[in-house]
Amino acid sequence: MRIGRAIIAAVLMTASASAQQSGVVLVLEAHVLEVGESVDGKIVCTNTGRPSAPRISAPAGLELRVVNPIPSQSSMISIVNGRRTRRETFTYTLRLTATKPGTYVIDPIVVEAGGANYQTNAMRITVRASASASKPDGDRLVFVHVQVEPTSVYVTESIQASLTIGIRKIYINGEVVEYDNLLRSVDSRGSNLSVFGKRFDARETFLLDSQGRRHRYILYRISTEIRTEQVGELLVGPIFLRVNYPLSLRRSFWGRGYEPDRTKRVTARADAVRVDVKGAPEDGRPDDFTGAIGRYALVVSAKPTRVVQGRPVTLTVEIRGTPVEGIAGPDLTRQAELVSRFDFTTDELTGDVERNNVKVFRRAIFPKQQGEQTIPTLSWSYFDPTLERYTTLTSKPIALTVDPPAAGSLATVTFQDSTGDAEDEGLTILRGGIAPSYIDPEAVLATQSFEPTRVQTVATLTLPPLLCLIINLTSRHRSRLRADMGFARRRKALRAGRTQLTRALGQKDTALQMQGIADALTLYLSHRFDLPPGEFTPVEVRNLLTARGVDAETAASMSTFLADCDAIRFAPSAPGTCSPKQAAGSVRGWMAMIERGTR
Repeated sequence: MRIGRAIIAAVLMTASASAQQSGVVLVLEAHVLEVGESVDGKIVCTNTGRPSAPRISAPAGLELRVVNPIPSQSSMISIVNGRRTRRETFTYTLRLTATKPGTYVIDPIVVEAGGANYQTNAMRITVRASASASKPDGDRLVFVHVQVEPTSVYVTESIQASLTIGIRKIYINGEVVEYDNLLRSVDSRGSNLSVFGKRFDARETFLLDSQGRRHRYILYRISTEIRTEQVGELLVGPIFLRVNYPLSLRRSFWGRGYEPDRTKRVTARADAVRVDVKGAPEDGRPDDFTGAIGRYALVVSAKPTRVVQGRPVTLTVEIRGTPVEGIAGPDLTRQAELVSRFDFTTDELTGDVERNNVKVFRRAIFPKQQGEQTIPTLSWSYFDPTLERYTTLTSKPIALTVDPPAAGSLATVTFQDSTGDAEDEGLTILRGGIAPSYIDPEAVLATQSFEPTRVQTVATLTLPPLLCLIINLTSRHRSRLRADMGFARRRKALRAGRTQLTRALGQKDTALQMQGIADALTLYLSHRFDLPPGEFTPVEVRNLLTARGVDAETAASMSTFLADCDAIRFAPSAPGTCSPKQAAGSVRGWMAMIERGTR
């Protein structure tokens, strides 16, 4: 009998093992893309144990990156015909972007887990050129343009970039239907707006198609200023739009306007604009050039102008112009006359932007000689991109009067550099020695009687151990906050989320309020679950919450809320289904629920 049971158990274990096969697969939303189009994908690791980061590479013409470095986790146990099966998955979310036409193969992606290597299946991807790229704007339902001025600048200069999106108004039976939420039809997950933001200005216009027919369009435009930070080629774009263009409309559920009934997938693309970012030329570069490129003025002042030897004078250098962010002040160690007449630290001169287009540098300098002294002329050079030449600015000399130290004073007469030793480490008695500090020892050692009360005795014996305990607990708490960044982020998650909610409700614009409320929720989730900061897709939020023990209905509600806010980013004027106050209340409730019940 026992042998029979053992055989049955072995058979069941074998069947269970076969039902729990481990492996890794790559899944993509689409295998055929247009140039510039992006699609989501995922790497699913089943029954492998916790995996390490996948080793990802993609052929030239495709860009493939991991969106979530920490995989989402889910587990499911099922019992069928008495057999128990456990399925555990770890999922990485991917983003695939097509950059060049062609047919490509993504090689197997290797994932290490539990001491073993797993690999995904190879996948073929086809990238097509945009079919509407050569058509006139009037022949397209959607078009997009990027403009950048200028396209050749010197590093630290700024460029002005603008994006224009044109969407044809909806025609039904030859008549225009007034539907003002056209920008809301842009699919944000499949679109790439490069450096551009979310707030667009809109205006209506007419365009002719190739047959001479007039069509009404709404043009959405946004501009941004970009400061160049590195020498080389700067790309603005490319821009890709995936639009669910409405073919028919119906009355919305809330009775306010229309909503799409049937849609058509339409794409539009604009190539990247290349900007040549140049560095300051080597020829003719002055020795005191510190990298500033722009147009500037130099003002130098000193206070006080009468000082006792050994006391500092504050040297103030103001540089006025544009841009002042990031520029360095004059290198005082290269000012030979200043070095010969004054002592000062040789640390790099740092400054602060104190007023519009004014950066101020300060340094304490110590006169070496008594009498009438002069702060010599200081020089500072910059490169003028308009004239394309170097300019050297010089200051006027500043007269100082340096008085000798008063008799009996202990004024400091030597200066110790931060990189060297003091000239004299001894003390010199100028007058009087230490005699004036003499005190009669009998007065100091006089006997004074003191008898503590019972309360004082108890307090004296109790407080030190209690104080030590409090200090010890506080020290351990602070040490953990410093050592465990995840613990520190979890502790401040709720406070950070509530602060962002308050800031969002302080906005005057309803769309900005809703976007700020969504940001508060994603900020709280990133802190609470120690995830890298950044935006989360609604699907990622749902998977994350489900894996952390949140019930499916609540996770779906939060995912839907973020999806609605994501739609609002492309149509700030569109009416929402709830007020910002109601949305903030829901987010507060979700955060409180997560604090109480997640693991």
